[in-house]
Amino acid sequence: MLCGCGKMGQALLRGWLKHLSDIGIDAITIIEPNLAEMTDLPDHPLITYRDSAEGANSQPCPDMIVLASKPQDMAEAIAGVKPVAGAHTAWLSIAAGISIDWLSEQLNGHQQIIRTMPNTPSALGMGVTAIAHHARLSQENQTLAHHLMAAVGEVVEVDENLMDAVTAVSGSGPAYIFLMQEAMEAAAIKMGLAEDVARKLSVSTIRGAGELMRLSQDPPAQLRQNVSSRGGTTLAALEVMMTNNRMADMMEEAMMAARNRSEELGQ
Repeated sequence: MLCGCGKMGQALLRGWLKHLSDIGIDAITIIEPNLAEMTDLPDHPLITYRDSAEGANSQPCPDMIVLASKPQDMAEAIAGVKPVAGAHTAWLSIAAGISIDWLSEQLNGHQQIIRTMPNTPSALGMGVTAIAHHARLSQENQTLAHHLMAAVGEVVEVDENLMDAVTAVSGSGPAYIFLMQEAMEAAAIKMGLAEDVARKLSVSTIRGAGELMRLSQDPPAQLRQNVSSRGGTTLAALEVMMTNNRMADMMEEAMMAARNRSEELGQ
């Protein structure tokens, strides 16, 4: 069962639909209060859409309930679907800032809880998800959670106290790259390139650079130096971004703000 089908919920759903046989899913129930307002939702024979969990308790208890609601809506979302859960049901949250202890309290001491932080490239099977779980999570539910998230990208395990930092790095991270592409495209257009050419050049460059980092044995700093000839064009640009640690300081400040906001959402 997927509770909440906003941007992140849909990204996960689309990723799962590409790997149903690998995960072993035989049915997905979507609970989305704003269902009537949503368009372009995936149509699949294994999916049932509902605007509430009312009536869903006539079906077998779900093996896992994925909580994809906003942090501020989480208590209400849990209350709405709790009646359909069974003693064996695992609960997997993707919400920023929501702790395992808080979830357990909302679930009357239930221990089959997983906290995750995926990101939107999961829709393409290119996401990355950090996982932390309750100390007494069963091996069966731990395996199911890993299969679900591995179907949409890479999975890393972290201590729960680092999940807010993960949110700042990979959870919010795609937006940092989108902003960089926006800035590169705008600058390219200002220099005279057509909009479609500017977009293709900037997007393809970011995509290619990411793949180089993924495949290379060299750290990013070395890759950067490899294309920064003394007196060349690349170094001229990098000097603007790196003078007085400009780029690094800005990124650190931005990511700290994201981490702090994640912490606030859990209060």
